[in-house]
Amino acid sequence: MAYHYTKALELPSYYWALSAWHGVRMDISFAGYLLVLPTLLMAFTFKRFNWYKSFIHSYSLLTTFIIALLVCVDLELFRAWGFRIDATSLHYLQSPREAWASMSSAPVGFILSIGLFLFGISYWLLTRIAARTLPQLRPLSPIISLLFFIIAAAAWIIPIRGGLQLAPMNQSTVYFSEESFANYAAVNVPWNYSSSLIHQTYNKDNPFRYLPDSTARQKTRALYDDQVPQLTLVDSGRINVIVLIWESFTAKIVGTLGGLPGITPQFDQLAQEGILFTNIYASGDRSDKGMVSILSGYPAQPTRSIIKIPTKTLHLPSLPKNFKQQGYSTAFYYGGETEFANMKSYFLQQKFDNIVDIHAFNKSDMNSKWGAHDHVVLNRFLSDLDHAPQPFFNTLFTLSSHEPFEVPVPTVIAGTSQEKLFLNALHYTDRSIGDFVAAAKTKPWWKNTLLVIIADHGHPMPATEAGKPSQFHIPMLWLGGALKNTGLRINTLASQTDLASTLLHQLGKSSHDFEWSNDIFDSHRQNFAYFAFNNGFGWVRPQGYLIHDNIGGNIIGKEGNINPAELENGKAYLQTSFGDYLSR
Repeated sequence: MAYHYTKALELPSYYWALSAWHGVRMDISFAGYLLVLPTLLMAFTFKRFNWYKSFIHSYSLLTTFIIALLVCVDLELFRAWGFRIDATSLHYLQSPREAWASMSSAPVGFILSIGLFLFGISYWLLTRIAARTLPQLRPLSPIISLLFFIIAAAAWIIPIRGGLQLAPMNQSTVYFSEESFANYAAVNVPWNYSSSLIHQTYNKDNPFRYLPDSTARQKTRALYDDQVPQLTLVDSGRINVIVLIWESFTAKIVGTLGGLPGITPQFDQLAQEGILFTNIYASGDRSDKGMVSILSGYPAQPTRSIIKIPTKTLHLPSLPKNFKQQGYSTAFYYGGETEFANMKSYFLQQKFDNIVDIHAFNKSDMNSKWGAHDHVVLNRFLSDLDHAPQPFFNTLFTLSSHEPFEVPVPTVIAGTSQEKLFLNALHYTDRSIGDFVAAAKTKPWWKNTLLVIIADHGHPMPATEAGKPSQFHIPMLWLGGALKNTGLRINTLASQTDLASTLLHQLGKSSHDFEWSNDIFDSHRQNFAYFAFNNGFGWVRPQGYLIHDNIGGNIIGKEGNINPAELENGKAYLQTSFGDYLSR
């Protein structure tokens, strides 16, 4: 903050303290990593410990030098890159001459002076501490040493993962503000660099390169159309928007879509009152992928998840950011930990004014693992909407239909198998949403509101025939007083990513920034759906589908009259979308 004082002065002064306070957990986490090796080696000092003194001095020298180097280099690279140093810097090792040339305008002498000072003062302090403590070591019996080894090794897990919460340490743990610089200041540099190395965010090699890049891009862009459809099903004006994201809401359990009857009676009834989209596919197989697909219209990656890398999500378009720019208030509600899968950093970047999560609810309203039950969060959401500045764009994410499927109501779907518990949890969430909609209809803001209910992803249960895309088939329903037409069924084949463009066009807004989103009502659109799973992808067209295994390079599922050219289209889409991910 001192080095980039001009940016620091743009923040309220109390943000300086907040950045330090929120960053402490990541500092402690990395300190835990550093202390693992010395702690474990201490278990072998029961006979002799003079060697351990030498090790501590060498270890302190090496780690202090590396950390001081990272910190001082980060100071200037942040000015050029706009984010904290990560393993992307390894690319410069391939061209050291260009790297040195790029540093010509940097105050190299001043930076090196800072690095030497940090290294000198830190190493001096460590050696002073070692000089006072290491002489106190005494030989221990092998049994006590082994016991110490076990206890110490287990104890470091807690600070390393950042505490006892469900989500382990990630950038979201220290992000706390819409101000990017305040969040970046809270990040621990060596932790960030190590995390980047582990997750290989520096790697720009596309493993899904099937065609020349220009050919793949041409085939992919041919699937999109920029025309704005004339069909308008939503009232004009500044309409309130609610996006309700339903955990694991697979079409396989929706009776009105041909799924199991009796699991979602409330949704089946509401489908008669709104606009039901019957042929929508999730872009990915996890919540973190679905969140970005829904809010940013961005396709999922097979082996990565863009939401876990804040430097990549920072420049993604998003619905909350778009509505915020147009004067809407924005909020995100979730009964669990928003730090999970690094979601909170993404929500802050996308300009949600208010984030309500597990910390806003009483422990008595929690299940044993994830957080507050769905009806509790929906009731809080309903109450807050009465006081929300209008127009608003608010999002709510349910959680009760996630494993372990714990619900605070009597069992309706009998049975103790995982599938029965899953169905029972979905039935509970269905009732909670039905109660929410019934209450919302009595509110004055309902007549000017559009409610979108959509799943974050599908689910393997109930079990279906392997090699079919039904696991990714999800419902989407539009409700609210802002609808001009009700009782409609839209059977167009589309993707979860298409919500962004469709919604914005219905409200008379531009979707130019959402290049991976295709308006469902565009009569000129190419009807397709792409979905990614762990190292594989599915490609769905009106005439059929295919599912490709990226590891074996073979088709593991196929149905309908789908020609070989469609496999090339699917590969081109994967190559281009993953290339876009790598380039961000």
